[in-house]
Amino acid sequence: MVSFHPDAKFLTDFAAGNLALSEAICVAAHLEFCSKCRSHVQQLSDLGAQLMSRLEVEPMPVDEQDAGDDGFDALMQRIDAGDTGMSISPAPAPAATARVSSANPLGLPRVVQKLASEGVQSLKWGQFGKSLRIAPIRIDSESRETALYDIKAGGQMPEHEHRGEEITVLLKGSFSDAEGKYVKGDFVVRHAGERHQPTATLDTDCICLVSLEQPVKPSSVWYRLLEPLVQYRLSGLSN
Repeated sequence: MVSFHPDAKFLTDFAAGNLALSEAICVAAHLEFCSKCRSHVQQLSDLGAQLMSRLEVEPMPVDEQDAGDDGFDALMQRIDAGDTGMSISPAPAPAATARVSSANPLGLPRVVQKLASEGVQSLKWGQFGKSLRIAPIRIDSESRETALYDIKAGGQMPEHEHRGEEITVLLKGSFSDAEGKYVKGDFVVRHAGERHQPTATLDTDCICLVSLEQPVKPSSVWYRLLEPLVQYRLSGLSN
């Protein structure tokens, strides 16, 4: 069961189309796992429509499903265009959920399928140590770093400190750190100065969608020495 959600500001900015593209992608991915947040976004969208009508702007009559589909299509257009400045309402359809199927064996959200249209294994994955693979996702005109992380079952990421905001949405499996355990669909936010060491559970690999405001700072002196090489490799993978 999903236990960690975007806060009210995230959802409000998402419904208004005010998030950076990388952040909006993370929220959209979470919404496909979480009916509670989908309902909240729909309520915010309805409220926005009511406010617009009070300003004597005549909205087009649409039903709930159409409104959600239109918003999801707008987010897909942002991804295609690499435009982070469009004012849209990118909420996916309230009924949409990420499901496992023959065409989607990992049960990935539609927005992630869009980013990896030929499958996640077709992305440029880089190996970082024994337990971690990273596939950067290039988004034009976007200052944040966006990537998929694959942590091997039972594997640990190096302990690190955050230099800026990090959003993590779990797409498969689970991991834990000193703050708790996180499962598929959870939306986890870390802020500058926070430190942790995610560890995947033993039963399966953990795949996450990650949006970083700034590169992380490894706690270990050894990993700090390797940091320039890591950033160089990530830059090469995203080109």
